[in-house]
Amino acid sequence: MVTLTQLRDAALGGLDRAVAEWTELASALDGLVGRATTGVGGPLRASRWEGADADAAERGVAARGEQVMVAAQEARCVLTVLDTAADRLRVAQQELWAGLAEAAASGFTVFEDGRVEPADPTRRADGAMNSRRHELERRLATSIRAATEVDAQCAQALGRLHPTGTADWADTAADGACVTALAGLDLATIPKGDPVAAAKWWAGLNPSERAMYLAGYPAVLGAMDGLPTEVRDRANRVALAETKVALVAELAAARAKRDAAGRTDDAKWRFRVTALKERLAAIEGLEATLRSGGDLYLMGFSAKGDGRAIVAIGNPDTAAHTAVYVPGTGSGLANLGDHVRRMRRLVIAGQRYTSPGEISAISWLGYDAPDTLAHALSSSDAESAAPKLKSFLQGVGIAQGIDSQRHITVIGHSYGSVVIGESAKSEGGIYARDIIVAGSPGMHVSKAEDLNLPANHVWVGAADGDSVPALGSGAHSPAVKTERSWRRVTPDDLSFGANRMTTEGAHGHSEYWEGEHPESLDNQAAVVAGRYGETKLLWGSRP
Repeated sequence: MVTLTQLRDAALGGLDRAVAEWTELASALDGLVGRATTGVGGPLRASRWEGADADAAERGVAARGEQVMVAAQEARCVLTVLDTAADRLRVAQQELWAGLAEAAASGFTVFEDGRVEPADPTRRADGAMNSRRHELERRLATSIRAATEVDAQCAQALGRLHPTGTADWADTAADGACVTALAGLDLATIPKGDPVAAAKWWAGLNPSERAMYLAGYPAVLGAMDGLPTEVRDRANRVALAETKVALVAELAAARAKRDAAGRTDDAKWRFRVTALKERLAAIEGLEATLRSGGDLYLMGFSAKGDGRAIVAIGNPDTAAHTAVYVPGTGSGLANLGDHVRRMRRLVIAGQRYTSPGEISAISWLGYDAPDTLAHALSSSDAESAAPKLKSFLQGVGIAQGIDSQRHITVIGHSYGSVVIGESAKSEGGIYARDIIVAGSPGMHVSKAEDLNLPANHVWVGAADGDSVPALGSGAHSPAVKTERSWRRVTPDDLSFGANRMTTEGAHGHSEYWEGEHPESLDNQAAVVAGRYGETKLLWGSRP
């Protein structure tokens, strides 16, 4: 139990210093994770070393990096406990000091055991004095009791924060929930759905407060548009690891139930096991993608449905030019790596026009894309995705410094162009300077100027043999009356008013980013880099 003397004389500045030191440690550990990826993993990948030993080395680097990530998260848990102790003990101490001062002013002496007696022993105590004395004793006892409770709760919490020999994300997630409850962090205080409010809230937190929210709510922070990219990446990687370990446990339980089930229920559990295995395979594919480059940032993650993820090549917060790519039908977590590779080719092509590091390319799979061409005839997925894309683009601009006027280009492939059209035609448009669409079935507008951008900042590619614009036009291209009849106007139509880029060499619906047929890729790279004069057009007017 905490005594009156201990609470009265406690130098709580030591706890404050400990909080600051643990905050610095967590930050340093975060930096070590990055150094392991770029300083060790990068050269390992660049060496093109292959074979079983190379695979083992890569797994070893990844495992060590994961252990450091766990250590960083545990450090945030420790500082959360220490910060909670410092704050609550300080409140109890100040209440005690106030009670002691009031006792002295009222002519009482307070003893070390908490008793309150008149300072003048010859003074006769009347009923009012005794009542006052008992009131002061209760007040002082309340402060001491509060300090004792805080001391016990924080000691218990610290006792569960112990190092493990492996990266135990289940234990780390439980630790995060424990210290969040102890600290009384309220999820309702975190602004949601407003990138401006999110950025303002984050800017108003001190380093230890930021670390505490990272410890308690990584998935929430990772999904918040308007926060710095490095913060979102750190939070989403923790959320990814915690989600994976939870799915592994769920799969084990489902397998046990499948094995124990009778013939009637066996099929249900077999389907469940298959679904969980597919979801885990998709997550492992995302992990492999993230290990493929030291310049990758995980700006969004969810395992719901087909899975969602947002992966940036390069940090968009510091890039001079940023491309945000929205994939189309059939896109999900399982094939995200293909989209990231497309953006990698775009970044490489853009280096013809810029210095290394000036372009960031983001694969935005932040929506539930249609699974099949039949589903893609509906606009419901685009309508649901549009506000999400709009919020994300605004968040990118805020993180860059929205007054900086840096160059953002949004790129849509196939149904992704429908999502962009639905976003851009809404009130206020989207935060982007240029729009590029490839293989577009329509954008829900008949004129490029209806996308809330100058028409000459809308760029269109349609390769030979790509049947999607024609097939999807009935669902996503408005009908326009001509002198003789009505017809559907897709973005690649002359009357749409956009710049029609050449795609010589590309064929069909999926070769717009192929290195073997670079004309489409080079044109897009020129737009992304703001080198409009380098584009090759079939028609249109360059800015």
